Amino acid sequence: MCFKVLVVLLLTGTVSALPAAGSTDNNLLQFKEQLEQLLDTSRAPCQDFYGYVCGRSANLNQTLRRQQEQQRFQQLLKAASPVQLLDMELQLINFYKSCENNRDAAALRSSQLYKSSGGWPALEAANVTQRSNQTLNWLAVIGHFHEMGAPYFFETKISMQSNKRLVTLQPDTTRRHTMRKFEQRVGELLQGFGVEQSRAHVTSLEVLSLERSRRDIVKTERIDDQVQFSYANFKRSSFGNATLSRLDWDNYFRKLLGGKTLQPTDTVVVKQLPRLVDYMLLLQNTSMHRLLNWLWIDYLMDIAAADCQQLVDSYAADVYAHLLQRVSADRVQTTQLYAAVGRAYKAQLAGSLWIDEISEQATQRFLGQLMHMALNGDERLNAAYVELQLGRRSFYRNMEKLRRFQHKRQQPSGSVALQPLRQYAQVFDTVNGVLPQQQNLSAPLNYMLLSERFARALIAAGSSSRTPGAWRSMDSERQFAVYQNCSATLTTDRQLNANDLLLAMLAQRQSWSCYKQWLGQQTAATTARLNAQLAGGRLQLSLQRLYFIGSLLVECRESGQQQQQQQQEHRRQLQHAVLRNSVEFSEAFACRNGDALYAQQQRCKLTP
Repeated sequence: MCFKVLVVLLLTGTVSALPAAGSTDNNLLQFKEQLEQLLDTSRAPCQDFYGYVCGRSANLNQTLRRQQEQQRFQQLLKAASPVQLLDMELQLINFYKSCENNRDAAALRSSQLYKSSGGWPALEAANVTQRSNQTLNWLAVIGHFHEMGAPYFFETKISMQSNKRLVTLQPDTTRRHTMRKFEQRVGELLQGFGVEQSRAHVTSLEVLSLERSRRDIVKTERIDDQVQFSYANFKRSSFGNATLSRLDWDNYFRKLLGGKTLQPTDTVVVKQLPRLVDYMLLLQNTSMHRLLNWLWIDYLMDIAAADCQQLVDSYAADVYAHLLQRVSADRVQTTQLYAAVGRAYKAQLAGSLWIDEISEQATQRFLGQLMHMALNGDERLNAAYVELQLGRRSFYRNMEKLRRFQHKRQQPSGSVALQPLRQYAQVFDTVNGVLPQQQNLSAPLNYMLLSERFARALIAAGSSSRTPGAWRSMDSERQFAVYQNCSATLTTDRQLNANDLLLAMLAQRQSWSCYKQWLGQQTAATTARLNAQLAGGRLQLSLQRLYFIGSLLVECRESGQQQQQQQQEHRRQLQHAVLRNSVEFSEAFACRNGDALYAQQQRCKLTP
């Protein structure tokens, strides 16, 4: 049962039986065409397998990729049955639907933030704007944005220390765009919201002037110091020409604390006080009209440019990953995968010298929790979102609710023990984007591409520490020292941690054993026919080669998106070190003595 998906491994979406020969042939041809676009055939697999698999796939056109991911997400939502979804997943779909339907100026005007902050002057007549803003000062205005997690000019963090609140004020030093790009985005935004040309020109000049002043404050070098006050002394303080007593700090903090107030003895820590004073002086000398224009333009800049799938991913990432996993893969098949790799873990590692007893028990709990989540969903995450109510109409109101909700969450939902489950679930977004055109292959791709990654997660799940090798038994130290000396010959990267390499090698061993078991369950005629189909064309694939290619596709896609060149080289070294110890790889790709990745005669011993 180890990989009963792989008839289908990359062929169909059914587990129980092979499809008709004609259907299989068509799927294979389509699959091979997709792989030809991903693989760099100018590189020899036995010399540079990382480059062979990742050379092109890590650098695919980002715009095209986002379009494909958006289309795929829409298809997943259409395929999802509301009766099978948890409340939090329905909330996410409501957010997505409202984003698709209501993103214009009329929808913005109806939002609560728009009304409470005094509106966006660029959209309103001058007399209306002046009348609505005459009772507001700069602290009250940015307080509305801070309340929902938009920390303009400075960020406020509130925690408890003993029986007092500790407030930390940190000046903002971010620059998301170059000045030229910022100016371009301002023009695009004003045009997109239909602001009349002459008013847009004046607004743009005012906003750019304020942005330049803000960036001058950001660029000024400041000592990273901090000054501590009691809250009572903080409110009475004067920093040069910036007098805090004129500002209603009680009302500001009341917004952030949900109606509660700070006590006079609570502590306020200000980091980089001179920079904060510069911001206060800038805001004190900026008209409310100009400040509101800047705030709304900066707030809407990324929202207006992003597609709805991006916004869902950005503002509800944990639920988004959860929904992707449950909708994009067959739940029963997913639990079968987890169970299969779990059995391989039990057969190969449980009770071995490598794994200590506590880690083994924790790993079994991890496996059980993940299988339960795959079938039934994450009830704890669902419970964390129970207070959030999103409709399908008011997008900007939904955005405010969601951002405010996320800002109020002091910790990620659920227990610490469940966090690796959600981190692991997020890879489904990567997996289903590898070959986005092959919708009928998405479920089996999950099995192939996730197996080795899941094996790594399963082995290390017993550790509550981020220290590499914390899952290892104390009794393994002597054997590990022998392995460490041997592993030094597998790579030229002296920064490579031997624990990481050991984990990767054990994971591949587990995953490959499942794959080999599946191969053994097929008839000789079936295997020969599939290998004959795969062998045609430039790639000359086989079922064995598909395994190694597939297990690396996810890794290189991630490295292309997130990692710098040095980190990519580190991952290349890790992958190649594993392959140098794999006889199965050398056999699959017919590597020979002298090839960089040929499995050496003296391989590192994994069985204590």
